[in-house]
Amino acid sequence: MIAIVGPTASGKSALALRVAERVGAEIVSADSRLVYRGMDIATAKPTAEMRRRVPHHLIDIVDPGDRYDVFRFQSDARAALAAIRARGRVALVVGGTGLYVRALLDGLELAALPHDPAVRERLEREEANARYERLGALDPGSAARLDPRNTRRVLRYLEIATITGAPVRRSRGPEIPALRVGVRPPREALVAAIERRVREMVAAGVLEETRGLVARGTDPRLPSMSAHGYTHWAAHLRGEIDLENAVARTTRDVRAYSRRQMTWFRRDLRIRWHDPTEGDPLEAILEAAA
Repeated sequence: MIAIVGPTASGKSALALRVAERVGAEIVSADSRLVYRGMDIATAKPTAEMRRRVPHHLIDIVDPGDRYDVFRFQSDARAALAAIRARGRVALVVGGTGLYVRALLDGLELAALPHDPAVRERLEREEANARYERLGALDPGSAARLDPRNTRRVLRYLEIATITGAPVRRSRGPEIPALRVGVRPPREALVAAIERRVREMVAAGVLEETRGLVARGTDPRLPSMSAHGYTHWAAHLRGEIDLENAVARTTRDVRAYSRRQMTWFRRDLRIRWHDPTEGDPLEAILEAAA
C-alpha cells in the first residue's frame, strides 16, 4: 500500500491520481473535510472527472450536519481497504489529516469516543484558553500533543475527558505496511499556492456554495464548516465583512492549517519527502513502490 500525505495545496491529490493510474490503485481519502456532501470548492475536493479516472473512497459520505470523527473514519477506511484488497487492487491512502492517517496506518486502536451535545454546548461557551488549561488538568498527555490554537480539537478532547473523567485511552494494534510519501514544497511556494487557491475558490463559486449550505440550514459553527473559509464566506454573505477581508481571513486560516498539518507529519520519520519544485516525484515513487 502507498500513502501520500502533506499540507493543503501541496499538490498531493494531483500526484496521487497519476500514481494511481500507473499502478492500478484505488484512492482512499484521509481528509476530515472531504467526507461532507456539498462542500466541494472550499475543500478542493477531487473533481468528478478525477473520480471517473480513478475510484475514490470516503468522499461525500455524510451531510455537513452529521458528526464524523476519527473512530468512524477508522472503521470506514478499514472496510474500504478490505474491499480494495478483495478486488486485487492497490490501495492508495491520500490526505492531510494527520490523526486520520496515523489511526489507519499505525494500528491506533480507538474506543468509540463519547459525545454529549449538552456538555459540548456548555464547553463552547467557555473561553478558549480556559478550555486548554482545563484539558491540561484532565488529560495532560493530550494537551501536550495538541496545538492550543487548534480550538476545535482541544474542544473535542475536553468534551471526551469531561464525559469520561479520564484521558483519551489509546492502544496499539498491528501496523499496516505502507510506502509513506510526503509532498512538501518550500514554505514560500506553499504560501503562494494557498493564496492562489483561495482566489480560485471565489472564481469557482465558493460564495454560491456557502449560500447553498446556509440556505439548507447548515450552522456555520458546525465542525464541518470550520475549515477553509466557510465561516468567513458566510460572514461576507451576511454583510459583516467585505470580500477582500473574507479572502484575507481565509488565506490566513488555511496557512495556519497547513502549519498544523506539518506538525503532525514531521513526527513520522518513515515519510519520504519530495519537493515538487525540484522535479516531478512520480518516477521516484513508482520505483520505491516496485
